[in-house]
Amino acid sequence: MGRPKGSENAIPGRNLWTEEELDILRLGSLFRPLSYYAGIPMKLFFTSDLHWGHSKILEYEPNRLVLGDDVKQHDTALIKRINERVSSDDILIILGDVGLTDEGYLKSCRERINAKQVIIVRGNHDRKSDLQYMKMGFTFICYELVLKIAKEYVRLRHHPYQKPWWKTIFPWQYKERDRRKRPVDRGGFLLHGHSHSRQATRVIGRRINVGIDMNNYYPLSMKDIEKTISQIKEKEKKKRKESMFCFVWDWIKNLR
Repeated sequence: MGRPKGSENAIPGRNLWTEEELDILRLGSLFRPLSYYAGIPMKLFFTSDLHWGHSKILEYEPNRLVLGDDVKQHDTALIKRINERVSSDDILIILGDVGLTDEGYLKSCRERINAKQVIIVRGNHDRKSDLQYMKMGFTFICYELVLKIAKEYVRLRHHPYQKPWWKTIFPWQYKERDRRKRPVDRGGFLLHGHSHSRQATRVIGRRINVGIDMNNYYPLSMKDIEKTISQIKEKEKKKRKESMFCFVWDWIKNLR
């Protein structure tokens, strides 16, 4: 990523960006075709809801006390677990809620991550500007990504799918305060976070929760996601066969 065409003449005697900003804005080889990476041991990893520097995270998620008695111990343990799986040549994608603290502390946490390229898909607590995050060492910041995994187009968002409207209209039903931020379920696969340990299982329908709380405080690899998607599709296929068998069997019985 460089200067726009003709930008050298936009303001005489001055470039559009400083060299420091250009270094931050360059995304390197991240978006080159995957064939470019042939023979390079690069892998994708996914996680969410790290909450670095969040003073109340241990209060909200008491299970995280196994990582440490205070926030700094908690953050150090999380970084250690991430680095056990992620190498410098890999890409780590964080699906939101990286941290709630000052830039200096976030930068120090980012610098301790092995992966040279770390992408943020914004969550409800990621309120700093793109340039601020890039200055901390993050490669790219966005609200949504779409990847092709196991021959399926998979959306990457912080929030899970919206509940169907009929599950939110009555006073006693759970109200989604952030409903407008949640994507609409149109039958596709979704990687997300946000739910922490409130979600009963890691997989619901075609939703896969990659949050740190649902995965023993480790990131998930591309192989983990591919395996999960394959298992979901296999279950769906089996369910369709069973339903079709029952339909045909009932039809045959009615012919008698």
